[in-house]
Amino acid sequence: MTPPTPERGALLAKIGAFLQPAQVIGFMLSWFSMREAMSLGASAVPEGGVVIKDVTADASQAFDYFLFGIGIAVVGLILVIIAATWFRYRASWFFWFMCIYGGAMIMSYMAPFGLFLVIYALVKKREFPLDPPPTPGTMV
Repeated sequence: MTPPTPERGALLAKIGAFLQPAQVIGFMLSWFSMREAMSLGASAVPEGGVVIKDVTADASQAFDYFLFGIGIAVVGLILVIIAATWFRYRASWFFWFMCIYGGAMIMSYMAPFGLFLVIYALVKKREFPLDPPPTPGTMV
């Protein structure tokens, strides 16, 4: 087996980090689509009647946007995890990305993944090329 190369890990980490905003974009598209569906449904309702077919079709499309965004973000998250664990990619920006994004994910429905990223980053902190502390006796 060949040892992992940092270039592959860097590529996976960058692609994975780049795919993470898809979740927010999917949520925004879903929210705007639902808002439009509700406004169209409210304006198309005749006196005392209900138009459900059009509203449910638009709501279904809005849910599809949301699921598509989550799917892309999960693929990116898997790439980030593979870059960190399998390829052992260690960069300063990647450490801070895992800490900050993992912390944000702890407060959402993806809390297990967020906990994994934060714990993994903090346990492996010494392997990342972070700024060294100042040596004793020097002025900062």
